[in-house]
Amino acid sequence: MNATKEVELLENSQVKLKVRIPTEDVRKQYDDILREYTQKAHLKGFRPGKVPADVIVRKLGPALMDQTRSEVLEKSLSEIFESVEQKPIPYATPEIKADEALELGKDYAFEVIYDTWPSIELGPYQGLEIDQPQWDITDEDIGRELKGIQEQNALFADREGGDVQTGNIVNLDYVELEAGSERPETRREAFVFEVGTGYNVYKIDDEVIGMKAGETKTITKIFPEDFETKALAGKTVNLRITLNSIKEKKLPEINDELARDISEKFATIADLRADIAKKLEEAVKQRIRSQTVSRILDSVVETSRIPLPSSLVDYQLENMWHEYVSQMRIEEKKLVEILEAQGTTMESLRKDWLPAAEKRARLQLVVSEIAKRENIAIEEQELEAEISRMADARKVTPAELKESLTRNNLVDYMKSNLRIDKLYDFLLSKTTLRAGEKRKVLDILQGN
Repeated sequence: MNATKEVELLENSQVKLKVRIPTEDVRKQYDDILREYTQKAHLKGFRPGKVPADVIVRKLGPALMDQTRSEVLEKSLSEIFESVEQKPIPYATPEIKADEALELGKDYAFEVIYDTWPSIELGPYQGLEIDQPQWDITDEDIGRELKGIQEQNALFADREGGDVQTGNIVNLDYVELEAGSERPETRREAFVFEVGTGYNVYKIDDEVIGMKAGETKTITKIFPEDFETKALAGKTVNLRITLNSIKEKKLPEINDELARDISEKFATIADLRADIAKKLEEAVKQRIRSQTVSRILDSVVETSRIPLPSSLVDYQLENMWHEYVSQMRIEEKKLVEILEAQGTTMESLRKDWLPAAEKRARLQLVVSEIAKRENIAIEEQELEAEISRMADARKVTPAELKESLTRNNLVDYMKSNLRIDKLYDFLLSKTTLRAGEKRKVLDILQGN
């Protein structure tokens, strides 16, 4: 189409296009649609493909004009977005303003407003100086990991005739009471947790200590104003608890037998300790690398001028919501119901997440801009090498893995991740890494 356009740059990386479609193009699109109907329409009294155009116009007049308008908009915008310098961000739908009705014999004018990739003034990203913590893997670190392995391999036996003690695994039912009546929406059955961990909404660890299997009791909990669950903060709740069963944990000894039970590659506990030390070293190095890259990028973000399109922030908020749903391992609809029962909504969550989403969006733009300026790209041989490495780890052939990645549309995703890693390597190579203070391995891994 021979559309003419005027480009106006707005604030926050928005673009307004004033578009005019000449009358000849409008007429051609209308005639093409009308011709298609005359060729395919089936009307009583006419042979297929022989329906006169004027009959089609009488029957479908307004619908023909609506379809013409729709196709004129679609085709003209497709061509304009292909040619315009300010490309639209794909995460948002452009806003079309077309006040005038489309008429044959007249030009068709409309406006479209959309978000575009912003022009970024990058701060320094080379020559930065970053301190990295010093560390040593100690017996305490290995002992902590061994304790975790011991817990993972624990056995659980019914605690017959006894009462609940700290460390026991309890199975119970609970429900809130209001004026002596149950609140059905708060009922939970066969809820299981380890007493002393605090892994329960109402924090009833202390209250269940001393209870026996089959016992029911009502407790009153007074929650502080700053309680972690907003729906309970500042409230007094009456809760009826029924204890179904008690199990106690039996921990295996940390010895050669435990090592052999974990894997046949371990003959002794010394072999297991060596493997733990190796994996801890890899984890600490990866964590320090990640922290260093984050500090570099945070510095670049702070010193850069980054106009932030609202659609990019919305895209990050949407990603954060899907990550949250995945993390909670609950169907999205059910999760929304649970949140509402706790006095929380998706809207309030999005508001709480907004600063983090804006930071994500800025980081995304900075990473993209640096990669573009430094021509960071993944060559085919680099992709093939990574596929071979992954295939070897998964005990399949590179061809089998590549076929699987292609079938599941994951090749581009993989290339994107490789490109980001390559960019991070570039940033680290251009940064002066200084020896910082010595820190504990656990603090490094926990990001403290």
